[in-house]
Amino acid sequence: MNDNSPCYKLGRHVNSEPVPMDNLRLEISTDSFYVLSYHHVELVKFESTQGADIITISFLNRTVRIKGKNLRNLGVALQARNVESIKPMAERYSSLAAGEDGWVKTIEMLEQKEDSHA
Repeated sequence: MNDNSPCYKLGRHVNSEPVPMDNLRLEISTDSFYVLSYHHVELVKFESTQGADIITISFLNRTVRIKGKNLRNLGVALQARNVESIKPMAERYSSLAAGEDGWVKTIEMLEQKEDSHA
């Protein structure tokens, strides 16, 4: 997997093995980003549909939905906690991320509502 993807940056490797990261930076736009702890990840789900891939990451109090193409390797890198940051790239530049490295079209942050019966 290429660690020079225009849509995501992988962490370092030691003896060809990924070094797990503590945090994941999600750049929602050029003006805004979140840093979330990998220790709060409950679930990572990869789905491939016609023409698009979706990665859903469930954290303790929020869910992140990443949409794009060829995102399977990104999902596997998330499993290894080796993704340092992810950012979307405008569709007009999607050819730069052609191939197995994937292209991230959008990142959505969905806050979970607290249970009012507590």
